[in-house]
Amino acid sequence: MKRIVQIALLAGLALLLVTPVFAGGGGESGGAAPSKIELVGGTMLPEGHIYWRTVEKFKEQMEKNYKGSVPVSISLHHSGTLGTEKDACEFMIQGTAVDFYVISPAWIATWDKTAPIIDAPFLFKSVDHWKKCLEQGALKSIEENMITKGLRFVGYGGGSTRHIISKVPANTIADFPKIRMRVQGSPLHQQAFSACGLQATPLDYMEVYNAIKTGVLDALENEPAGLEGMKFYEVAPYYILTSHQIITRILGFSEKRFQSFPKDVQDAILKSGAEAAEYHRTNEIAEAQGIIDKLVKDFGVKVIPFDNTEMRARALPAVEAYAKEIGAEAILASIQNIN
Repeated sequence: MKRIVQIALLAGLALLLVTPVFAGGGGESGGAAPSKIELVGGTMLPEGHIYWRTVEKFKEQMEKNYKGSVPVSISLHHSGTLGTEKDACEFMIQGTAVDFYVISPAWIATWDKTAPIIDAPFLFKSVDHWKKCLEQGALKSIEENMITKGLRFVGYGGGSTRHIISKVPANTIADFPKIRMRVQGSPLHQQAFSACGLQATPLDYMEVYNAIKTGVLDALENEPAGLEGMKFYEVAPYYILTSHQIITRILGFSEKRFQSFPKDVQDAILKSGAEAAEYHRTNEIAEAQGIIDKLVKDFGVKVIPFDNTEMRARALPAVEAYAKEIGAEAILASIQNIN
């Protein structure tokens, strides 16, 4: 029933977003300017999470950067009230209901089969290497393709390191076969983590807490902000430091809606998106260790050091095979060649 009500509300919002208040719109196609612009955006994560603070930052910067005459208002939503990240991608591509959203690359695989390589385990050698790859345009082909599909990347966030959150301990890779772990909805993650011996199971992120609580799953992999924001420590007290991924998150914007706006609005969106993404990267990286220390002190989280040498050795062949399968060899090679 809750899902039906949510869909009905989103449908009503979609109707509002295609009313004449947004018609016309400068952009590249010209036409009469809209009388006002109302932007809707958000994240699947709760208030306080870095993703939520990122969309708040985008709104704040838009208010500073936009100096035009057409009124622009921005409505923000958290905790998945606009739908899942996949729902948000679909809405943005359609140009209805959602204008911008923080999304995982895994959820754009429907439109770009090479995109999941961004989230590949052990893809990036370090945070500095990750930053260089973004700065040097290693993901440019995905960006350009997604614009043609209807989704523009206005900024890259992330930067923290993902580890395994588990209700059972694991000290070496020999302990992995007993762990049923939630992975993102990408064949790459299933293959890479299965190669490490884990029982890799895709599941919607918002269902993971209850799945662990009820014994359906034992673990998930996530960064410190996710561990804290979703209170996974309540059902899974072990944080196993596998350091298997440096995350990338995309601040996506509807290309259809973007092109409907006057150029001064477009310029403000691009500038504000870049600034919000920089805020995301800087704060997520800086806050990670502090979050771990706080959870250890306040909630008894047990941190387990982990040598990931064997895990990396098992995962990388799966990553390379998957890159070949989806046609992402050039992207993988570009990333591996950046020092």
